[in-house]
Amino acid sequence: MKISLEGKSILITGASSGIGEATARACIDAGMQCSITARREKRLKTLSNELGDACSYIAGDVTEGGFNQHLLDEAGDVYAVFANAGHGLNQKMINCDMKQLHELFELNVFSAIELASLAAKQMVEKKSGHIILNASCLSKFAIQHQGAYCASKSALEAVAKSMRMELKKNKIFVSTVHPIGTKTEFFTESSARSGTAFSTFEKNSPSWLMQPPEKVAKVVVKCLRKPKPEVWTCLPIRLISIVLSAFQR
Repeated sequence: MKISLEGKSILITGASSGIGEATARACIDAGMQCSITARREKRLKTLSNELGDACSYIAGDVTEGGFNQHLLDEAGDVYAVFANAGHGLNQKMINCDMKQLHELFELNVFSAIELASLAAKQMVEKKSGHIILNASCLSKFAIQHQGAYCASKSALEAVAKSMRMELKKNKIFVSTVHPIGTKTEFFTESSARSGTAFSTFEKNSPSWLMQPPEKVAKVVVKCLRKPKPEVWTCLPIRLISIVLSAFQR
């Protein structure tokens, strides 16, 4: 089954840079109407102006009470939601800052679940829609110094699996995207938030484990056209995740 995206609308969070920005561009190119959101209004306005009349923006913080409902009210009748907003922490778990851990889960998990749930209620009435949650390859396995981030993405994946079963009868698709390392501001922001000079993940990752955000955007649009439960951007890492799950040691 292939779905025509022409004229369909999508709401994208975390769209002022990186994967969110690239996905907005790709969705516009596919003929969709885009509503984009992030905290940095100036960047959103610049991107919206560049993408033209098919793109509108709503600036704000998805972790603030009531903002996700406001987003959906402003965006109108959306066919799809891409919950992409998130950040990382570069810390050993033994040194984990609990305040930062709470903030990470508020953004990466709770705000995404709230938006997905609110959007699903609207979609159920139409018996049509697609919810996409940006997980990570690290939702399947953990690495050093990224325990909090890995945990948040694992939680998001588990919620998506449950929602997928619950909403299937309503003809609503629920998908997770599992990127590998992506060349965005993510690592710089993670380091700054963690008080480190650099991201250990970015520093220690070989070049083949780093990809441009446009690659993620491409698979998101592909998933919108032909829905799948999980979308991966790197087959070798997908296979490695299976092996690591089977052989923990």
